[in-house]
Amino acid sequence: MKAIDRSIRGDYRDLNEDVTGIFENGTGQMLMLVADGMGGHRYGDVASQFVHDEIKAAWQEQNLLNVEEGVEFLRRLVMDVNRRMYDYQQEHPEYQGMGTTLVLCAVIEETLIILNVGDSRAYVMNSRGIDQVTNDHSFVNLLVDAGEITAEEAKRHPKRNIITKAMGTDRLIQADVFRLRNRQYDYLLLASDGLTDNLDDSELHAIIRAEAAMTDKAAQLTERAIKEGSTDNISLVLADLKASGSV
Repeated sequence: MKAIDRSIRGDYRDLNEDVTGIFENGTGQMLMLVADGMGGHRYGDVASQFVHDEIKAAWQEQNLLNVEEGVEFLRRLVMDVNRRMYDYQQEHPEYQGMGTTLVLCAVIEETLIILNVGDSRAYVMNSRGIDQVTNDHSFVNLLVDAGEITAEEAKRHPKRNIITKAMGTDRLIQADVFRLRNRQYDYLLLASDGLTDNLDDSELHAIIRAEAAMTDKAAQLTERAIKEGSTDNISLVLADLKASGSV
């Protein structure tokens, strides 16, 4: 497996509040993440970096995990990091209100373990198609699930940027957890909404499945999002699940 990341400020933001990460533990098991500091909240960049650094440090201290141990470790880790960030804000009032989304994937044995909080997404794909693994924790997604609006209408809804769950905004939080069999897929994509709000699934699939270097695919994804009118930071981690090598 080989993974790369890319994160850009975009044309309309003064600051990049997104953070990406790819790191390995003591026995070479890989963890990848994207964290999107919440726009409109103070210190979104501090929040996303806090989550990145805490998860990186905890993961790098681990050695070989089996799937069940990995799921429980990551579930507990997200809860603990969230609580530490929430408590940090209580101790440092100047950071009150900061928050971030999180989507991560750890690869253990033949399993992809994916966790998410917020509206940063995970996708998997093969030659047949692309699947969105995660469900957005967002106001418009609640409306879609209730049948009040369509998925297409959600893309244009005036409240599409309101998320209903984020790291750091409540002391107790639980991530959604997904397990997938690695061998069924060719690529994994983790992305902030700066990418996914502007490219539909078919575009993502076409660019990633094309014959090109991984770095070129990542660059094309961000460039297409800008061309399609993205006004946000744009961040992604792209993994070729069948390639040899690592980062």
